[in-house]
Amino acid sequence: MKKLSFVAVALCLLAGPAGAQTTASGELGTIQFPTSAAGAAQSAFLTGVKALHNFEFDTAADAFRAAQNADPGFALAYWGEAMSFNHPLWAQQDIASARKVLERLAPTAAARSAKAPAGKERDFVEAVDVLYGVGDKYARDVAYSAAMKRMYDKYPGDDEIATLYALSLLGLGRPGESNLRNAMQAAAIAEGIFQRNPKHPGAAHFIIHSFDDPDHAILALPAARAYAKIAPSAAHALHMPSHIFVQLGLWDDVVASNTVAYKAAVDLAEAKNLPRGREDFHTLSWLQYGYLQQGKFDEADKTLAAARAVADKDKSPGVSNGYASMKARQIVETGKWEKIAIPAAAVRDGGAPGYDGSAAYVLAAGLGAAKLGDLETANIALERLRGLRTQAESGSNAYRAKPFAIMEKEVAATIAAAKKDAAGAEQLLKDATAIELGLDAPSGPADPIKPSFELYGELLLDQGRMKDAAAQFQQSLARTPNRRLSVQGLQRASAQRSTAGQ
Repeated sequence: MKKLSFVAVALCLLAGPAGAQTTASGELGTIQFPTSAAGAAQSAFLTGVKALHNFEFDTAADAFRAAQNADPGFALAYWGEAMSFNHPLWAQQDIASARKVLERLAPTAAARSAKAPAGKERDFVEAVDVLYGVGDKYARDVAYSAAMKRMYDKYPGDDEIATLYALSLLGLGRPGESNLRNAMQAAAIAEGIFQRNPKHPGAAHFIIHSFDDPDHAILALPAARAYAKIAPSAAHALHMPSHIFVQLGLWDDVVASNTVAYKAAVDLAEAKNLPRGREDFHTLSWLQYGYLQQGKFDEADKTLAAARAVADKDKSPGVSNGYASMKARQIVETGKWEKIAIPAAAVRDGGAPGYDGSAAYVLAAGLGAAKLGDLETANIALERLRGLRTQAESGSNAYRAKPFAIMEKEVAATIAAAKKDAAGAEQLLKDATAIELGLDAPSGPADPIKPSFELYGELLLDQGRMKDAAAQFQQSLARTPNRRLSVQGLQRASAQRSTAGQ
């Protein structure tokens, strides 16, 4: 995990990882976390910590409140509930709610510290006050990680402290900035815990996050194979192994993992009368991608229909854009181009009423229109993407503009190709691939939904430049291993080179 992908974070904020918000308590893994509490308070506390490790934050909060009810003076129960409002790998933190929890324990940091027994429990309480203390989020994240490092050094061999320290290191990632060193340190810590306790949910989980890129994913395969068995009651644990399976191009495993995770999320939503889409959209989109990579287009269509059924009832931007992204991916991956009407005006963050809000949807509309000869619609899409890129560039983090810039150049190149401007199309795709090289490989399905190296390879195939095309498909496969269209493109380029004696 070299950098925290802006696009990946945005998708998580829109759709919400499967099972991330709530789950039934049950088999969540095995940990050792002795405290000053006993009986019902300690039992509920352990459930809460395991739920935290599995990113089951609502379950964690419920469990920690149960611990408070059983023992109102148990300081770590308030620590845990406050921790449930920090979601470091999704760039989410509800500091106001967390501070309210801490104030229920005591009104000041000093008073809260005094309520905890001296030693580890007091150190945990003081650390969470650092996390929700003064400063902006990044400054507090850095200070909290430093506090956890002090605890890690002070209490060697404590796996819970080590696990939370590892997570704090992963939480230091920021869009456009390398977090590789921290990720590798977190992986080393988590690997040690996993060896000592092969059923530790946080260890397996954070190994996967640490190695969630095509270069390192093979190192996480044992943890990925184990994680769903460690915490089968956590829908997120059922989905999370597919991060590694996608990075390795193991499409059968991607489908199997997300089939189970999707069913668990749907069952939970129905059991708790939760709105559909909150728990299942993320997993459903990954299931669709797995089917598309297997070439099982009919099965992928079924996932799209399921998403449409949710989106027809839930008009919230997150659900609408989630469906739009799935629709766009279906079009791009199958090559079944169709004309899509899109508004001409660029809007904030790619959002718009209806299903035309996501940038991925605009990309699919632009590519399809250009390939079908509808250059008017293609140019509307181009202007939309240009507006999104310009808007992002005016913000505080120019890294956010790069995915939009890639998509803009992809549509512009396809328009140029439709106009028989081969040189112009090639230069645009050279520029797009140069930008994409500056981004991390996606942490999940291809993002942008049409990799620029793949599109460049297809352009070169059309020009009969098989050797050059093969090089682009190889680069695409280095970033998105075993991706179906890139594999097919490479096979086609290699076969025609062989036939031509190149």
